[in-house]
Amino acid sequence: MCFGKRARFLSGSGSRKPRWVVWGNWPDELPEAREYWVLFRYERQGVPDNTVVSMLAERFAELQARARARHLNVAGVQLDIDSPTSALPQYAAFLREVRKGLPDGWRLSITALLDWFRSGTSVGDVIRETDEFVPQFYDIDAATWNNSAAVAARIDAARWRPVFNRFGKRFRIGISTFGRARFVPRDFSSGARLSGLASYRDLTPLDIALNPAFRLRTERNPANELVLNYEATRKLRIGYTDLNPGDVIQFILATPEAVRDAVAGARRIGGNLTGVVFFRWPQARELLAMQPDEALMAAGLAPVKVQKENQVYTVDGRCAAVACVDVYLESSAPFSSNPLHCRIHTSTELEYFLPREHMPVRMIAPSELEVSLPPYCARGRLYLGRAVTARKTEFTVEEER
Repeated sequence: MCFGKRARFLSGSGSRKPRWVVWGNWPDELPEAREYWVLFRYERQGVPDNTVVSMLAERFAELQARARARHLNVAGVQLDIDSPTSALPQYAAFLREVRKGLPDGWRLSITALLDWFRSGTSVGDVIRETDEFVPQFYDIDAATWNNSAAVAARIDAARWRPVFNRFGKRFRIGISTFGRARFVPRDFSSGARLSGLASYRDLTPLDIALNPAFRLRTERNPANELVLNYEATRKLRIGYTDLNPGDVIQFILATPEAVRDAVAGARRIGGNLTGVVFFRWPQARELLAMQPDEALMAAGLAPVKVQKENQVYTVDGRCAAVACVDVYLESSAPFSSNPLHCRIHTSTELEYFLPREHMPVRMIAPSELEVSLPPYCARGRLYLGRAVTARKTEFTVEEER
């Protein structure tokens, strides 16, 4: 497994000469691992200017010193740079300079777009400057993103086996474990759906499923991702987007089946393949991406935990005068097509309960909460809200059938 802190290159836009910033640091908390990789992400398409190379070398040295102080085994650095295929010669030259600034013992890895591997490109020059490369089997190109309800791409081992192994370099396969929400408008003149015109970073299925102005249609795409299509039945506004009847808010979600199929496809490539890389490490409350343990179980890299019942988790809210906890619900069937109705009981009476905004949970008795979730909206650990009691209390949950 590769773990690392994602960092960024930033270029200013207020002067003729871009101003570059290279930033990265170790998180305070890291999962246990045999080795760690430092990941730098360039947030724009293109190849960074060579003036960035010296700044990268300085940051590498700082990160190496801090890693030694924490006794971290750092294997190397990975650059996530979406170079246009036509700029691969420039990217190869950039990587050649970056290698000169690597700390002793660090390897250089890069992510790679699948378009680089078509006939007639300079991808060989790029890979020659690396120790390993990671082809990305997701968001293959702009056309796919716009016209296909998919994030991940199916892995055809027979097609890609000779392509990747011809370089004689170790490689891993980049597998999607994240999701996406996007707006898909309807063309009233033809009745056909147009390309996605906008994406949403903070929208979840729960935000839309609770709105009676939408009706739901579900499907599975060729990569086995779950696609939720919420079609507007009347005019309304979501965020800054105006919707007309027939417009769709679409969620594309990674599933255990999608990850399992992708890992199996990667293994069949064989040769110099050394593993897979899951993209990406999600935030704690993120609901459109798989949590790390969920991805590992789906890939067969960790024991499968069979959760037969819904569970409630609490986190100390650190209130001074009262006992308060943040309450989370984890469903035993996160992709269920049926609504989830459950009641949460407390061992002592609640002083009050502060529900998370838009969360369908309410206090129906001094020691009882009621939660009602629409279909497909129970993924991950759902933050319900904060419970306040005079003293410490225990929480239990039961599902209403």
